[in-house]
Amino acid sequence: MPVFYRGPRAVVTHDFVEVPCAARRRLAIGGLSAVHIVLDESGRAYAGNPALGVSALVAAAATIPVVGPASVPLAATVLCGLCACAALCLRGRSRQRWQVRATYQGQLIEVFRSTDEREFAEFCRGLVRSLEFHDPGR
Repeated sequence: MPVFYRGPRAVVTHDFVEVPCAARRRLAIGGLSAVHIVLDESGRAYAGNPALGVSALVAAAATIPVVGPASVPLAATVLCGLCACAALCLRGRSRQRWQVRATYQGQLIEVFRSTDEREFAEFCRGLVRSLEFHDPGR
């Protein structure tokens, strides 16, 4: 039995897709139709790395009295760099979720979901290969 994708959360073979759910769920490849990808960007916002951002702000505050008297241009450069680092670490970003949806036994279902783009791409590649293997006329 060819296995097209085996990951920590899903398995795609020539005959079925096994995905996480409340329990593991097995879907027959022959029962899937209208397979499509949905990008959901409505996930909760999260900060890049708050601890690093706060430490950059503390370092920026300490830069002026320590480096300032010796070299004002150097202190300004370090201060700008630390403030930019803090801004990048503390800003919010939306979490993207990639989903594979399909019609299965007459119902629209979510086959697989991931926030990891690499894992999702590997799963999709395996699913496409499985669909092509199952129906070479596609």
